[in-house]
Amino acid sequence: MINEIQIYPQIATYQNLARLNDLRRINYIFGANGTGKTTISRVIAAEQGHEHCQLVWQGGSELERMVYNRDFVDRNFNQDGPLQGVFTLGENQVEAEREIARLRPEIDKVNGQISSLKIQLDGEDGQSGKRNELSDLEPVLRDKCWKQKELHDAYFKEAYAAASVRGNKERFKDKVLLEQASNTAVLLSLDELKQKAQTIFSNELERAVPLETLSAAELVSVEGNALLQKVIVGNQDVDIAALINRLGNSDWVKQGRQYHEQEPEICPFCQQSTEKQFADDLTAFFSEAYDNDVQSLRQLQVSYKGASEQLLAAIQRCVEAHNPFLKQDLFNAEAQALTERLKSNQAILSKKIDEPSRKIELESIEPLVTKLQSLLAEANEATNEHNQMVANIATEKRNLIAQVWRYVLNELSDDLQQYQQSKDHLARTIEGMEQSLREKNALLRGLQDQIKELEKQTTSIQPTIAAINDLLQKLGFTSFSIGEADEGRHYRINRANGEDASRSLSEGEKTFITFLYFYYLIKGAQSPSGITTNRVVVFDDPISSLDSDILYIVSSLIKGVMEEVRSQSSQIKQIFVLTHNVYFHKEISYNRSRPADKALNEESFWLVKKLQQGSVVERCITNPIRSAYELLWEDVKAENISSVSLQNTLRRILENYFTMWGGMGKDEICALFDGRDKLICQSLFSWVNDGSHSVHDDLYINHGEQTNEAYLRVFRSVFEKARQLGHYNMMMGVGNEDGNHQDELAVNLEVTS
Repeated sequence: MINEIQIYPQIATYQNLARLNDLRRINYIFGANGTGKTTISRVIAAEQGHEHCQLVWQGGSELERMVYNRDFVDRNFNQDGPLQGVFTLGENQVEAEREIARLRPEIDKVNGQISSLKIQLDGEDGQSGKRNELSDLEPVLRDKCWKQKELHDAYFKEAYAAASVRGNKERFKDKVLLEQASNTAVLLSLDELKQKAQTIFSNELERAVPLETLSAAELVSVEGNALLQKVIVGNQDVDIAALINRLGNSDWVKQGRQYHEQEPEICPFCQQSTEKQFADDLTAFFSEAYDNDVQSLRQLQVSYKGASEQLLAAIQRCVEAHNPFLKQDLFNAEAQALTERLKSNQAILSKKIDEPSRKIELESIEPLVTKLQSLLAEANEATNEHNQMVANIATEKRNLIAQVWRYVLNELSDDLQQYQQSKDHLARTIEGMEQSLREKNALLRGLQDQIKELEKQTTSIQPTIAAINDLLQKLGFTSFSIGEADEGRHYRINRANGEDASRSLSEGEKTFITFLYFYYLIKGAQSPSGITTNRVVVFDDPISSLDSDILYIVSSLIKGVMEEVRSQSSQIKQIFVLTHNVYFHKEISYNRSRPADKALNEESFWLVKKLQQGSVVERCITNPIRSAYELLWEDVKAENISSVSLQNTLRRILENYFTMWGGMGKDEICALFDGRDKLICQSLFSWVNDGSHSVHDDLYINHGEQTNEAYLRVFRSVFEKARQLGHYNMMMGVGNEDGNHQDELAVNLEVTS
């Protein structure tokens, strides 16, 4: 059956979405004319212009919809040509009916299985079930992916932006799943990725200048020269050599020689006169070999100084190059240490020249130069990688982006594994259910085809003709009847003389025959098959233009359908009754077993209102219609009402029910009484004729009885004698008191059964 009706905005008088949800087997919808009731019936019928509004079916299984409204009347009674025949099961078809009866529970069982599968797949509300569980996996994974994205967005925004997913959660999740299927990049640490991202994604990416290498071979060679350890002294064969050696200071003698050369006759050491032999001995002692060694020392000093300056200049150029990959602080510290060591070695060389006889040892610069060379080599390696990257920036960006996504996949590995396992499990479950659903639908179609074949063999329009004509006769419609046309395929409405009566019927006759046609149609079909299919039935204002006595026949027939729906013994599984008539609504919805404060479990009540912003529907927990007419009856049932109030209340009930609605006159009803009761009846109807707002004197009846029993007794008798006791009993909340006072409502129920 239908669980929910959704009427979309801008449909007829509805400006906003209207929803009738949690619908039951029996649904009463009350509203004034023009509020939008017929729109509801058209939505159920999926009439043109309303087919896009939504019906939510229980278990997702649609039933046949049969709707009685003015569209049905126009289609069937306001068109040229005969009526389509209503096929029902014919007589004496016991075997076929027995087989149909056997197949129906099987169909119901399969329908139940189909409904159960649909509920498992989509839920009772169409928004849960296994398919919804599968779709719910996506937003959970999407949020987890987005959380990972936000965690590192500051570092990898260029990678996310390159894939056009940085500002959209759904696209980011889809990109993660796409990368999961294809990404084979190398997994790097977060720090490595950050460092590469700073370079590759930089907007100021340029080539870096390689640093020159440092050479200290010449300096190292000087440090190992043998002269540094050589004791450079004069000729030992000269007589003065013994004296100089005894003094142990040939360097001091050598310095004194310079002064002697300026004053050859005076000893530079003791300031005494010297002979020529002394000068010759000094010259002989400091021979050419000695001078050559000293000269070699000076050349070493010059070479060392020059090589030192070149090395320091090369170091300075490396510093001034500002290479981004050179560890400047460490390099500067090592360069400063080398500078100090070179200065120290140069000072040591100077002392050796001053004192050639001394042995000296220079402090090695090789360890310091090696550290500097190592720092430069490391920087140049990074520079080469950087420059290669600059030359292949597009490729490098692609590689880095792939590595970023590889990192994201690694961080989400547990979530992705759980998602994939759940997705695969649900997909297999859904696939199995869908396969089972296809098999059940195929089985259902086979069973339905069997019933169609059986129905074709057993159906006829004759039972419907007989039932409608019998009911028309018993209700006094003797001027026309239903007949067969077109070899049993259609009906026609005939006068007694055989003429077509379809265009000469009164509005009341047309309404009633239309209703009867629909009433039998809901238990049959307009074709020889499909008679026993389950269906939803809608009655939209079926009592327009009907007299009061016929109105109760219509209400009794509809009540009979409701009882079938309640007992679930019929193919009619759900019913909707829409009306604007208060009295018909009260008659059709009356149920003495209903609690006063709420609706029964199998029914729902609705009000349709037309407000300034358009039509709206409201659910009511109990019957919303408590008319002034109903409240008058509540006064009648009160125990301590005054006689004046009672008279006025009874008058207003009679005025509403008989004079204004029932079409029965005073004389016609009063003629049914004799004696004192007739006087009381006349007095009540005289009050009616006097009007509803005048003060009434005791004109016709003496109040000597001092009780209200006489009024109440005659009041009841008015309904009894007018054959409307059923209405009286319903309004008073009592059953029929005896079998001799059956009202016309009960008679007609017996006629139609």
